[in-house]
Amino acid sequence: MNSESSRPNSALRASAIALVVPALLSLSACKSDKPAPPDAGAPDDAVAATRAALLEASGACVLQTAREFQTVAAALDDAVKAHAATPDATTRDAARAAYHAAMDAWQVAEVMQFGPAAPRSVPGGAEHRDNIYSWPLVSRCAVEEQIVNRSYASESFETSLVSRRGLYALEYLLFFEGNDTACPGTSAIVSQGTWAALSEDERAARKRAYAAVVAADVHRRADALVSAWAADQGNFTQTLTTAGSGNDVYPSTQAALNAMSDAIFYFEREVKDLKLARPLGMRECATSTCPEHLESQFAARSKTNLRANLVGYRRITEGCGEDFSGTGFDDLLEASGADALAARLRERNAAAAAGIEALPGEDVATLLAQDKAAVRTLYDAVKGVTDVLKTELVTVLDLELPQSVEGDND
Repeated sequence: MNSESSRPNSALRASAIALVVPALLSLSACKSDKPAPPDAGAPDDAVAATRAALLEASGACVLQTAREFQTVAAALDDAVKAHAATPDATTRDAARAAYHAAMDAWQVAEVMQFGPAAPRSVPGGAEHRDNIYSWPLVSRCAVEEQIVNRSYASESFETSLVSRRGLYALEYLLFFEGNDTACPGTSAIVSQGTWAALSEDERAARKRAYAAVVAADVHRRADALVSAWAADQGNFTQTLTTAGSGNDVYPSTQAALNAMSDAIFYFEREVKDLKLARPLGMRECATSTCPEHLESQFAARSKTNLRANLVGYRRITEGCGEDFSGTGFDDLLEASGADALAARLRERNAAAAAGIEALPGEDVATLLAQDKAAVRTLYDAVKGVTDVLKTELVTVLDLELPQSVEGDND
């Protein structure tokens, strides 16, 4: 499409998205399907009861989401092994479909990085998330070096750098069909010619074997994440719901709520700033757009990931039940007397969902080239969500801003 012919379509599409988003803001923000807070004699009692309900609901939600991923991770493991054993178009397509299903589930969980999914540097953290999916800490070159070195066959591979494992590595191994390498000339596989020396068939065979190892590792870690939260195993759900005096991880309910708040700031840092602002050329980009910063470089599912991220965010901020019913941060706002803010939170969430659906296709890379204005309109809708999060919700509920966003004024 030439630039002149694309301008009318670009303007119309951006205008359409701009109309859809405000229209949703006029919808009723009432959440009548949600139970009222337990009876309480005083406002402070109602707030305390809702805080406890939110912790309980959130723990159950994380476990539910982890189990959803566990199911598709097992199917992914089976499909990738089948492709390695019988490499043809049918098994390849089945493995790719299984990858999409697994990533659909995982991107919901991305917004729930508290407790065992969080880094070890925070209370309760066990780094399950980074071992499953480490984006943006990824390296195509690191994966290609493993193809040459066959380090994936080593018994120590499961303790290797996360950039060599997980769902990012699997995306490359299942979807990238080129023969070039992203490694610089200083890499041994380039300087010594070992990458170029691999035949196309040998490279493909190694990628299938590597993928099978990675899929099995992801499956094991999905099991471990569920185990960490499940009541009959690690039972971190109880750790979360019993926050307060005597709890070594969360010595107060406020500490637990801060951990949850830090996790949903994923929607500010990774979604708004990294997945949208950087590709749009709004930060850390020296050209008009930087599509190389988009999250899904090989499976072309960057918009799909955004959709799932918003689902995860809404599960925690609105509720984890059908149509986001159940207890969420919005209920705590209402118990605290901030009904208008709770309504605004739900309205902004719905507007962002409409903005995502209004974008055509599933890959943002094409839109960046043809219709940057439409992607910018989506960014604005997402910013509407994060503005409520970082300027109003944290203030009303007396939550701490994560260090990574302190001083960030955009």
